[in-house]
Amino acid sequence: MAIPKGLILAATAGLVCLAFPASAQLKTRTEAQFAGGYNPRACGYPPAARSAALSGCCQMELDIGTHGEVLKADGTCSDPIFLEPTKRCLAVQLFLPATSNGKPIRAIHHLEYEWRSSVPSKENLCKRMKLS
Repeated sequence: MAIPKGLILAATAGLVCLAFPASAQLKTRTEAQFAGGYNPRACGYPPAARSAALSGCCQMELDIGTHGEVLKADGTCSDPIFLEPTKRCLAVQLFLPATSNGKPIRAIHHLEYEWRSSVPSKENLCKRMKLS
């Protein structure tokens, strides 16, 4: 049997031990996560949407930095009136950064952001609006 390059094979008392060099070890990665919080000054409901009792949903793509900050935000909304307010709101939020092998990395994070003109419901507004 051929032993792959870089593989260390050791046998002791009938036990076989395989060890890979650090460069060959499995890489672990976590995705960025919203850390919570809300900033009412930055996340105000768009006045025109409020007066029209308009609800909406935005599917956002966020560029999250190594310190959890939003570096860039863009997306598609069910109504364009919600895009800029969503960007403004997400720009001041804090995220737990994505990691690779335990180290923070810059990464793209996808997020659905809902604006509801009425009381929240258990239904996902984004799915109902079928944004693509």
